[in-house]
Amino acid sequence: MKKLLAILMVMALVLGMAAGCAKTEEGEQTEDKLQIVLVCPQKLGDAGPMDDMNQNLQKAAAEFDNIETAVYEATEAAQYEEVLRTYARDGVDMIVTSMPAMVQAVKTVAAEYPDVLFTILFPLDSFDLPNVKVVDFAIWEAYYLAGIMAASMSESGTIGHCIGAEQSALLANYNAYMAGAMTVNPDINVVRVNTNTFDDPAKGKDAGISMAGQGCDVIQTDLASTALGVIEAGEELGFFVMADSSEHHEVSPTTILGDTLCKYGPALYSAVSSFVNGEWNNETHYSSLSEGGVGLSISPLISEYLSEEQKAKFDAAVALIEDASEKIISGELVVEYNPNP
Repeated sequence: MKKLLAILMVMALVLGMAAGCAKTEEGEQTEDKLQIVLVCPQKLGDAGPMDDMNQNLQKAAAEFDNIETAVYEATEAAQYEEVLRTYARDGVDMIVTSMPAMVQAVKTVAAEYPDVLFTILFPLDSFDLPNVKVVDFAIWEAYYLAGIMAASMSESGTIGHCIGAEQSALLANYNAYMAGAMTVNPDINVVRVNTNTFDDPAKGKDAGISMAGQGCDVIQTDLASTALGVIEAGEELGFFVMADSSEHHEVSPTTILGDTLCKYGPALYSAVSSFVNGEWNNETHYSSLSEGGVGLSISPLISEYLSEEQKAKFDAAVALIEDASEKIISGELVVEYNPNP
């Protein structure tokens, strides 16, 4: 029943889109518009990536007068294929979706409908299909900036990078983090610990306690929700945390220096813009600092809890980060993708 209702809802949306570019009252055909659908594998309304993408899709709809857009929440894995298939069967021009959970559904349906274009953000996978574009994130650029902050604030000369898996993308983040830190302190010691999980705060806390025992006084996370445990350990033991995935300064204003962020909305807007302008291709595109796809969010709260000496270091680090950001955006500074362990 749920599957049937999902299909009926999708069909209603498709018909609504089609009606928007059918006939005028005089019976004349209106100008055809490009039909773009965003299929969200998570619920809207949590101020997370789905909302960010939806807002930027609406921004594109307001700016480009030759597109029609729709958004559908497919929150159950059993819906994925049929939702994509229904839109594809009805002839939309491009389907945009995201996250690793959607990979198999996109591979299956895109192969069935080669004339429909698909764009998937952050799949953590590759596609060998001419009608599928992958948008990933040059998040290692943000980790380079985070390394500047970590080394600037460290008093022990030892900082940490806590990851959730030995994946090439996360190793590239580690290498960029270390490279940024070494611009501040060439002798910095960077400890890397793998929790082997992205959704277990208890293991994150254990890792944070262990890393603090090894001398880390600033720890960068690459852990998603596991990072909450590292933050808790930081609150209890007094080390600083650079977190990831979303802003955490309100979660722990005394501990969080900043957060590395993938900005899904600007990345989606860029993909839609390239499609509208006839520049879409099926190559993997890394949304970068220069186009607003990644960034480092500096905590606006932490200064209130710093000593005068720490605040001076923090302010100096912010200045260094701003300078490095400008150089990355202009192309003067290139942060290499280096996934070597």
